[in-house]
Amino acid sequence: MTYHRRPLNRQLIVAAARRVADSDGLAELTLRRVAGELGTGQASLYRHIADRAELLGLLAEDLATSFPTPGESDEHGPAADAVVGQWEAMYAYLAAHPWGARVIAEGSRVVDGAHSVAGHNLALLRAAGLDDDDAARAYRALWHLLLGHLLNETPHPATPGSPGDYSWALRRLVAGIVRATDAPAEIDPGS
Repeated sequence: MTYHRRPLNRQLIVAAARRVADSDGLAELTLRRVAGELGTGQASLYRHIADRAELLGLLAEDLATSFPTPGESDEHGPAADAVVGQWEAMYAYLAAHPWGARVIAEGSRVVDGAHSVAGHNLALLRAAGLDDDDAARAYRALWHLLLGHLLNETPHPATPGSPGDYSWALRRLVAGIVRATDAPAEIDPGS
């Protein structure tokens, strides 16, 4: 009996790379390892990707296009709750793919897929009452909070889990940001 393998393509390569990165981290993500995962030779990958840098770029794109985007707020809940729900979903997603926070924090791979999740988040922040400039600043602050928690997690049995700490900080940050939209304009300290 003849065994017919599915033809190799970028989608299969990225899926294999994600499995390797999820199970063993970015340090173990090599073209040789991905080829082994696919049951083929390393040279076969070069027909579809140039090198490890391109593979990491494709993996970052796959990560960005797969971010969850929970629904918008509605009349049953405040817009700030939608912002919190979005960033809790993003935390859970990146916690399931620990290599992702490192790829994002390094910032060396700007990917087109990030525009969709950025647009969704900015729309939620505007719905919570922020103007465009403040929404952009809040978006960056929320990323810093998220990445800081994921990159600095140090599990210790005597302390509460990081997801609880993240949720606590997230809720307070969002509440402060939304509350600031109701406050009078700040006085410029330089004047």
